[in-house]
Amino acid sequence: MNEMELLIQEAGKCVNCGFCESVCPTLPASSFIASIGARGRVDIAKFVYKNGTVIDPSTSFYSCVDCYACVAVCPAGVNAGKVSEIGRQIVAKSGNAPEVAKMIVQITMLYKNPLAVREMCAKWATGIDFDKSSTILYTGNMYQLMAYLKSFSRVRKMIGSYDAKFARLIRERPSLIRALSRMYDRKMMDQMSIYLRNIVNALKKAGIKFGYLGEEEPYPGTFIYDLGFMDDFVSYAQYVSNLFREHGVERIITVDPHTYELLKYIYPRYVKFDFDVVYYLELIEPKKLEGRYAVHTPCHFSRYFDFTSFISKFIDVSPDTGQTKCCGGPDELLFPQISENISQRRFSELKAEGLPIITACPICYANLAKDDTVYDISALI
Repeated sequence: MNEMELLIQEAGKCVNCGFCESVCPTLPASSFIASIGARGRVDIAKFVYKNGTVIDPSTSFYSCVDCYACVAVCPAGVNAGKVSEIGRQIVAKSGNAPEVAKMIVQITMLYKNPLAVREMCAKWATGIDFDKSSTILYTGNMYQLMAYLKSFSRVRKMIGSYDAKFARLIRERPSLIRALSRMYDRKMMDQMSIYLRNIVNALKKAGIKFGYLGEEEPYPGTFIYDLGFMDDFVSYAQYVSNLFREHGVERIITVDPHTYELLKYIYPRYVKFDFDVVYYLELIEPKKLEGRYAVHTPCHFSRYFDFTSFISKFIDVSPDTGQTKCCGGPDELLFPQISENISQRRFSELKAEGLPIITACPICYANLAKDDTVYDISALI
C-alpha cells in the first residue's frame, strides 16, 4: 500500500465531528487557524488524496506535534497524528518539505548529528570510567542537543523570513553549520550534563555494567523519521545498526522516550535490529523518595505504558487526570512560536498544582523549565 492509500485509509474514517479539536494543542497555539489543528489536517489529507498536492499542505502536516491526543477522543478512531506523519512523507518525497527540514536531514546524514556537534555531545562524560561491555548507555545526543536547539531557534527568530535562504546556504555549504558548535545555552548544557551523570551514577549504584561510544555515538535519526524522509531514514537506521554490531553491542540502555520508541519499535520495521533495547529506569530498583510531585508524561512514553504509574514506584505523584498533553517540543524546530505557546500553557497547567514538576524527557524539560521548580526525574533518583 503506497503513502496516498495509507493516507486515505486513515483520514477516510473521519466523520468531521470535531472532537479532536478539543484536545489538539496546536489549534489554540496557532490562534485557532483551522488547518493547524487535528480536523484541519484530516480535511487537507482528503483534499490531497483527491486532487494530488495541488495545495501546499506542509504547514498543516509539519506543525503536528504527534502527541496522538486526538485518537483518544475520536469516536471513529482517526489518528490525525498518523495522518500528519504520512502526509509529511508525501510532502518530503515530492521535494516540497520546508527548507529547514531539508537542511537538518542533509546535515544529519552527513555528520550523524543534526547540528554537526557529535564530538561536543560527548564532553559530558569526561572523566567517567565506563566498562568494556556488550551493554552500552546510548544518549543519542538528545539531552545535549537541547542546549544547541535553543540557540538555533533564537537565530531563526532573528533572521525571520530569511530562514529558508539561511537553510539553502547551509545546504550548499554544509561545513558552515559547524559555526553553531560554539552557539549553545551554557546553563542548559551544564544542567543536561548533570542529568546524564545522574543517570550514570544511578545505573552504577544498581550494579549495571555498561560502556559508552563517546564521540562515535550517533544521533538516532529522530528528525529524519519525524520529518518524513523515509528513504534517508532507512539508510541512516542501517548505519546505526551496523555501528552497534561493529562495537559488539547486544543491549542498549536508552535515556529518553524518543530514542526508546525509535530503537525499540520503529527501527525493527525497516532494518534488522535485534538488540535488546531498555529504558534506564527499568534497570533501577524502585525506592520511594520523599515529597510529592506533578508529573508531565512524555507523549512518546504514553503510547506504550502508563508512565505516571511507572514513576509512582519512585515518587508520590499527583495523578494526571487529562489526556496526553504535549510540551510543544516537536514544533520547536519549524514553528517556534506555536511551540512556545503550547509549552507555556502546559507549564501553567502543571504549575497550578502547586508542586515541583517532574518529567523524563530532555525535550519536555527544555520546553517546560521556565523556573527552578522543574526537574528531570534523574535529579531525584
